[in-house]
Amino acid sequence: MSHTIKNSARHPDSQSGFSLLELMVSITIGAILMTGMVAMFNSSGEARRELEKTGTLIENGRYAINLLYDDVHHAGFFGQYYDLGDAPGADPDPCEVANLVQLKTDTAVPIQGFRAATLAAHAGIVAASSCDEKGVLPATNFVAGSDILVIRRADTAVLTGAPTDNAIYLQANARDMNLMLGDNGANVPTTSADNDSTTNLPRYPSKAVGGTADTRQYHVHVYFVAPCSYGSGANETCTNADDAVPTLKRLELDVVGGATAMKIVPLVEGIEFMKIKYGLDTVPTTVNLTTGLVGDGMPDSYVATPTLAQWPGVATVRIYLLARSTQAT
Repeated sequence: MSHTIKNSARHPDSQSGFSLLELMVSITIGAILMTGMVAMFNSSGEARRELEKTGTLIENGRYAINLLYDDVHHAGFFGQYYDLGDAPGADPDPCEVANLVQLKTDTAVPIQGFRAATLAAHAGIVAASSCDEKGVLPATNFVAGSDILVIRRADTAVLTGAPTDNAIYLQANARDMNLMLGDNGANVPTTSADNDSTTNLPRYPSKAVGGTADTRQYHVHVYFVAPCSYGSGANETCTNADDAVPTLKRLELDVVGGATAMKIVPLVEGIEFMKIKYGLDTVPTTVNLTTGLVGDGMPDSYVATPTLAQWPGVATVRIYLLARSTQAT
């Protein structure tokens, strides 16, 4: 019996590999699959980036609201002192830094606001304000149509070390308080608002008659929306050459270059607009013996522009913020 063994490599019907047509078809299919995968990965990456922008926007809005909430919550806190008295004879100047007697009078208005009349107008600070003179709140430095909020309060932490030169400090008991300038060299506040610190309100950290009153730093915060996140102009005001990222900022009563001054502090980027309404406590109309004000601590109506006499009766604040992404989306 014989067997015939064929050499498949030489057999005319055999094939080892791909023909040109099959190779081209496989390359085309591979290219289609690769294009789909690239498009899928690109879409996934873009979706992730958009999600990050949305998350940042939401977080910025939440942080801005929480920051404002915390400051409004402490408005009118001046240590043990609670008898703020009647509103002053004129709208307080938010940028007052030199007149301690006036600053003490202004504590009767712990919450103060300025509303833009229209969406195209700027919220005007009081005519006698020194904010514009100091170059910190010219019309070009805050967004048209947006409101301005002023908070006055004392620090929640008691001063335990040496005071900062020319920073403003507060000492208070239940019936009276003093505002003083700090003097680090003497380790005590040196200038009293009403010159009674040796009797009712001993200076920190002395042990004069009556015991030592707590010393707290005094704060004035002026919240506004600026058209840029960082201003390259004088006093860090926005110019046409700066970025166009609207930002919630505030003026802070502080020390700049060794002198008492208002300085601009950027807070939250992407806050484009701020509008405010104020809850007035007017019922009952009798004076509460504990607070010295009319009402029961609950808001009875909301207004956009309280009168000077109504500011001490502001019990709550409604703040509306418009937040946007800080990047193109």
